[in-house]
Amino acid sequence: MKRLLLAIGLMATPLSAEALTVKTVAQNGAAWQKVNVSQSVALPNGGNWTSAPLQMPNAWFPQIDPCVSFCSPFDPGIYGTSQTIGATPLPGWQTIPFWATWQTPDRSNTNVLSFAKAQNIFSLLWGSLDTGNLIEFLLNGQVVGTLAGDQLPGVAIQNPGRGAALIKVSGLNFDQVRFSSTSGGFEFSNVGASPVPLPLPVAGLAGALGLLGLLRRRRRA
Repeated sequence: MKRLLLAIGLMATPLSAEALTVKTVAQNGAAWQKVNVSQSVALPNGGNWTSAPLQMPNAWFPQIDPCVSFCSPFDPGIYGTSQTIGATPLPGWQTIPFWATWQTPDRSNTNVLSFAKAQNIFSLLWGSLDTGNLIEFLLNGQVVGTLAGDQLPGVAIQNPGRGAALIKVSGLNFDQVRFSSTSGGFEFSNVGASPVPLPLPVAGLAGALGLLGLLRRRRRA
């Protein structure tokens, strides 16, 4: 019984946050090739919008090429110009869905992705990066880490914004992700996350309880 209570106690212990680590996996054309465009607006298991961004293309903002209100993470062009980023565009990129958070100078508009249980790995395709773009990671209602558009390793912020970066964030536990922007829309797609693994004692307890239940069913049979 003491072992059972100890294991339950471990399950109830709040998960602590550690230092946020960011990796730029790929940029522009190389990033487009690494994501599943058919799942561009699919959410990770256990993830739900409690305050949803716009899904683009949208009837309110139908113009994607050239971009007017929001620039697709798959857009090969440079906003406001006739130039391109030099990457081979994906066929039909104009119709690939993506998420967009509308900018407000006071960061009052936020979109929140919530998870049923704590996660410790996060990824997404971040388009048309701006200095005002911000991701906040929260655990039990408290901000445990932040990441701005100009903080990605090896990615240069340019004006106007252009291209996309596929990123991976690790090293912290979170159960909510908050998106906002003060300048330029925040466009992104292909959001991914992985849950925090069960501590070994808890995992062992779960396995033991499962085995016990199996043995009981066999005895009844």
